Amino acid sequence: MWERIRSFIFFESPLQSELISRDFSDTHLHFQREFPHWSLEATRKKVVFEFWFKEVFLHYFMILSLATIATMPFLYNQHYLFLSINIAGFLSFLVLLFRIYWPAYFTDFLPKLDTIIAERQNIQEAELELKKCKRSQFSIPTLTIIYYVFSKTSGIPILPANDHSAALLNKLFGADRDKLKQNLSRLCQLSKLSPKERAEMQKGIDIGREFFETLGCSPALTILDQLDLKLQKV
Repeated sequence: MWERIRSFIFFESPLQSELISRDFSDTHLHFQREFPHWSLEATRKKVVFEFWFKEVFLHYFMILSLATIATMPFLYNQHYLFLSINIAGFLSFLVLLFRIYWPAYFTDFLPKLDTIIAERQNIQEAELELKKCKRSQFSIPTLTIIYYVFSKTSGIPILPANDHSAALLNKLFGADRDKLKQNLSRLCQLSKLSPKERAEMQKGIDIGREFFETLGCSPALTILDQLDLKLQKV
């Protein structure tokens, strides 16, 4: 409790990195629900506003209130109480502004806030780049077909449809593990495929054929033809 009181009195709480990061995240998520294209810069302005009009004025009001309560028993002339509070409050605010609030904002709060925003921007850019890669990447059924052909042409046994195999292919393709596992299972159970699953596999074979034709790999095309024939028989 004493640590919290001391941290509040010396205006340390609003400058904690964890608190700034949490407030930034909460504020950003709140406005993104209403405005899907809400920017990080807009959230920055909101957080700065809250710093001055919430943290600073709450701290100043509490300090002034405590000081007033502490000095009231020693005031013999109550007529000048309101005037004294106004004068002392104004002067003390100027002192706190230039000695604590202003330096804390520019040398501590703002650098931490800008660092948090820079980290968010890096994450957003990485996510955007990943989405671009995902758009150009083959579908998971096609990736599974390509893996199947590479295994056949190299003489490596096909991986069983389990979590370990899915995790291994996930490292290779960066695709969803569960879907990789499902598509491995489909290769072993062609007779149990639904019409939708057969259509997805057929599309994967067609795209895979284009891929290996570009590479000029004749053995791969033969394996695809055999797989296509098995699928057609089913």
